[in-house]
Amino acid sequence: MPNVMQQLFVMNMETLLKEYAAYRAFNKSDRVINMRIPHQILERIKELADQQHVPYQLLISSVLFSLANIEEQK
Repeated sequence: MPNVMQQLFVMNMETLLKEYAAYRAFNKSDRVINMRIPHQILERIKELADQQHVPYQLLISSVLFSLANIEEQK
């Protein structure tokens, strides 16, 4: 059985963003987080977001949303 992170990487990024957009249509963000990550990771996330033509924070939120809901997707 693949682990949670493997399942996330298998997901199509476009599908991930669409699912999060549908969720956001009815649920607005109401919390702010602050986190430190290595600059290489952030730069790679920004590159991936640019490829999808979305803000990098939206991409991060989409991944966190999918991670939090991975059990429901089975």
